[in-house]
Amino acid sequence: MATTIGQRGHQPLAEQGAGRSTFPTLAGWLLVFLASLCLYATTANRGPQWQDSGEFILRITTGDLLGRLGLALSHPLHYWLGRAAIAPGLLEPAFAITLISSLGAALAVATVFGCVRTLSGSTASAFFAAASLALANTFWHLGTIAEVYTLSAALLAGECWCLAVYAKRGSRWAIWGMCLFSGLGLANHLQALLTLPVLALVILHGMSSRRLRIGDLLIAMWLWLLGSLPYTGLVLGLMVHGAEPMKTLQSALFGNHFSVAVLNASATTRMIMTDIAFPLLNFPNLLIPAALYGLVRYRRAGMPGLAWLAMTAGLVIHAVFALRYEVLDQHTFFLPMYTFLAIFGGVGAAAVLRWPATLRRESLCAAAILLLLATPLLNIVAIITARRVQLLGQFAHRKPYRDDYIYLLVPWSVVDRSAERMSSEAVSLASPDGLVLVEDGMARSAVEYRRLQAGLTGVGIRMVPSVERQEAMKELAAEVRSEAEAGRAVVLVPLNRDQPRLAPPLGRWQRRGDLYVLDASASKQSATETAQ
Repeated sequence: MATTIGQRGHQPLAEQGAGRSTFPTLAGWLLVFLASLCLYATTANRGPQWQDSGEFILRITTGDLLGRLGLALSHPLHYWLGRAAIAPGLLEPAFAITLISSLGAALAVATVFGCVRTLSGSTASAFFAAASLALANTFWHLGTIAEVYTLSAALLAGECWCLAVYAKRGSRWAIWGMCLFSGLGLANHLQALLTLPVLALVILHGMSSRRLRIGDLLIAMWLWLLGSLPYTGLVLGLMVHGAEPMKTLQSALFGNHFSVAVLNASATTRMIMTDIAFPLLNFPNLLIPAALYGLVRYRRAGMPGLAWLAMTAGLVIHAVFALRYEVLDQHTFFLPMYTFLAIFGGVGAAAVLRWPATLRRESLCAAAILLLLATPLLNIVAIITARRVQLLGQFAHRKPYRDDYIYLLVPWSVVDRSAERMSSEAVSLASPDGLVLVEDGMARSAVEYRRLQAGLTGVGIRMVPSVERQEAMKELAAEVRSEAEAGRAVVLVPLNRDQPRLAPPLGRWQRRGDLYVLDASASKQSATETAQ
C-alpha cells in the first residue's frame, strides 16, 4: 500500500514534464502531413532528371513495367502509383511522378508523428521527431525527385505505428496492419524484406502469449500476400508464362547486376566516409543524441519493451545492410535507418520532458528547437564548405550543366534544372530528324523523355559504346557518317562536358554550351585543301 501510494504520488510530477496533452493524434497527423506535403511539393523538381529518377520517369510514361535492370528494380507499387498520377494529364508527367515521392515523404513524416505520440503520449516529442525527419537532408532531397525510397519510409513508419498500437493496447488489427504495410513495402522495394523476420517474431510472441489466435495469423498472412501482390504476382506471372524459374528468382532478388553489392561484406574508404558524413549532414542537431537516449531510457518515456525490442532489431538490421551496401548511391538506402532514429529520437525527447522542470531541461529543449530550426541553414553552410574544400574531389562528375554540390547536397531539388536543360538542348539541336549520341547512361532516359514529350520521333538516340566494343564503335561511326552526309544534325551529350570521350568519325566537334554538335564541313574543307 505504501509503495502504491508512493508511486501515485510521484506520477503527477512525471506527467507534469512529459509534454502530454489532449491534442488529438489524428489532428496532429493531418497537420504534419499537410505541412510536409506543401514543403516537398513546392521544392520538387519539375522536369526530367538524372540517373534512376530519369529511368523511373521514362518507364512510367512509356508503360514499361519490367524495365531493363531486372525484377528487383521494377518497383511495381511505385510504377502503378506513377501511372495513376499521370493519367489525368493535368501536370507535366515528370512532375506528377515526382509528386509521388513528395506524397510518400509527407506520409512518412506524419506517421512518425503518430508513432511517437502513441508510444510516449507526448505531442511535443512527436513534433520534434517528425520535424527532424522532415528536414533531414537526404530525406528532403528524395522527397523532391522521382524515387521509391520515401514511399518505403512511409510504409515502414506505418509498420512501426501499428507495432506501437499493438504493444500499447494489444489490438489485433494492428498486427494485421503491420502485415499489410510490410507486403506493400515489398511491392515497392525489396528492402522491406529486412523487417519481415522482426514481424514474424512479434506474431510468434503474440501467439505464445495468447494475445493472438490462429485466425489472426491467417488474416495477417493473407493481408501480407495481398499487399505484396504487385510484386509477387508479377514474379509468379512471369514463371507461369514460361520464364526460367532460377533466372527469374535471381532477377527478383538481386536484379541483373547487384548480387555482389547486396552480399558485400567489406568496407571501402568511400563507404566509411559515407557512413559517417551523411548521418551528420542529415541531423546536425540533437536528433541523434536524443535517439541514443531514447534507446537507453525508453521506459521513462512509456515505450513498451516489445516495441523497443522490435524497433531496435529493425534499426540494427537496416543499419547493417545499408552501411555495408556498396553502391554509388549508398546514402539513399539510409532512409529506413533514419526513420527508426527519428522514432527513437522522439522517445528520447519524451524521456527528457519527464525530467523535473529545471533550468537544465529548459536549456536543452531550447537548444533542440533552435538547432532544428537552423538545420536548413546548417546544411547550406556544410554545402558551401564542401565546395570550398572540394570535398567531392575525384567523385565529382562534370556532367552537362550539372553542379554536383547542388545536385547531391541541396535538398530542395527545384533549384537543379541541369537534366532539363541538357535534354531540351540536345533534342532541340538534333531536331527535326537528327541524331543524339549519349556517352552517359545516366543521361539517356532524360533525353528520351524530352524527345517523347516534344513529339520529335524523327530524332534518333544512340548510346556510345565502350571503347572495347570495337564492332559497335564501327557501326556507330558508319551511322554518324551517313547522318552527316545526309545533312542531318549529330549532337553529342558527353559524360564529361570538357572532355568528350568519342572522337568524331569525321569533321570536328563544335561546342554548344555543354553539348557538342558535329561540324562535318571541317572534314570537307580539309579534303578540298588536300586535293588542291
